[in-house]
Amino acid sequence: MPNASNTRGASRDPRARKTRAQLRDAVLALSAERDLDTVTMADIAERAEVNRATVYLHYKDRDDLLLDATDSTMSGIVDAVRACRPAAAAGLGTSEQDPVPGHLRNLFAHVDRHRPLYARMLGEDGSSRFSVRLQRRLAQAWFEQLTADAGAETGPGAHADLLVRAHYVSGGLVALIAHWAQGEFDAPGQDEEAAVDQLSQLAWALIRGQS
Repeated sequence: MPNASNTRGASRDPRARKTRAQLRDAVLALSAERDLDTVTMADIAERAEVNRATVYLHYKDRDDLLLDATDSTMSGIVDAVRACRPAAAAGLGTSEQDPVPGHLRNLFAHVDRHRPLYARMLGEDGSSRFSVRLQRRLAQAWFEQLTADAGAETGPGAHADLLVRAHYVSGGLVALIAHWAQGEFDAPGQDEEAAVDQLSQLAWALIRGQS
């Protein structure tokens, strides 16, 4: 079984990169279909159409693969937050009836498709590394947008102020994602599309109030 340094070195091999991409796709697909606790390395190998030994050449265990797979999906979540302009969130030039940005709804729709995965990674027994990385990347994306909207008219202390606001918003979003993935906000009889719409609306209202 390779150590982490060997795995990073293997990333220069196109065949290794392709295999790892297949394995990431396989575990993400399985996570959308069933409880992750029932997914074995053999199941992942079968879905990726590789032998079980090949999986262990690239990842030490299922959780190692899960961390890599969720890292690969993180950019989509960050991009969705980046596309939600802080100026709009703050109500600058908008009305209280402005619709929820489609990118924000896409964020929650993405999480909904992979609920078991996010429930595991952001749960009590999940990966603190993943949680911290997601929160920091979301904060950085929101900070960049806040800075762009503020332009050159920011006074002393503005940098720290914007940074605090960015971390506040990102921390709230990660908490929403984590608790929703655990099913804590589910309403009896509510279909998935309606649930995504409702949470997106609530999240947007909160972001508008925090920005």
